[in-house]
Amino acid sequence: MPDWSSLPGVLSTENWIAALPDVVQREIREAMITRELAPGEVLTEAGALPEGFYQVEAGYLRLVADQADGRQILILIYRPGNCMAESTLVADRTSNHTTIALTDARVRLVSRDDFWRLYRRHPEIPEALCRKFARNISRLLARRELTTTRRLREMVAFVFCNLAEECGRPEPDGSIVIELPLTQNDLADHLGVTRQAVQREVGGLTKLGVLTKREGHWRILDAAALRRSVG
Repeated sequence: MPDWSSLPGVLSTENWIAALPDVVQREIREAMITRELAPGEVLTEAGALPEGFYQVEAGYLRLVADQADGRQILILIYRPGNCMAESTLVADRTSNHTTIALTDARVRLVSRDDFWRLYRRHPEIPEALCRKFARNISRLLARRELTTTRRLREMVAFVFCNLAEECGRPEPDGSIVIELPLTQNDLADHLGVTRQAVQREVGGLTKLGVLTKREGHWRILDAAALRRSVG
């Protein structure tokens, strides 16, 4: 069985603010401005300077790479607790990607000026960000290794395992419903393969009786069997 915490899923439990001392967390919260987002609403846009950094309070957002042909490729999904746009502030650059609300969402903004004021006042903040950035690099390297050492079936299964563990809703019959509106195109883009390849592997998992899609939602019928398929 793999070490699930070390594998790079589409969803992360990352929350560097929660690791800070209480007094620092309190100052950050006092600087936050709350913003409500509707599904499909853009929070940050590629090529724009960030107004600050954000933390997700409720709902889910998607980080996408804008392609020349107009497509938007899914990179990852932000969940409650996750923070975003800190690296653009620290590097003093424009955003490389676009962030869009996947569901109704609520985020909290810390402005650019407040970020730097807190950053300079509390050494715990740059230390926490350094750890986050290092973990992100490790995740990128782990993803590269996984794509060369694991079969696509395992990668598809792991994505669904990650979704079930982080945002799945258990049902009385033992199944797990994933209510995020994700398509096979999203999964293919995230894994860097074709939709046809993902469709083939999803079909295989469906034939095994571990996965299905009903009424627009993915449903995991046998979580234990799905985890075993990751190897």
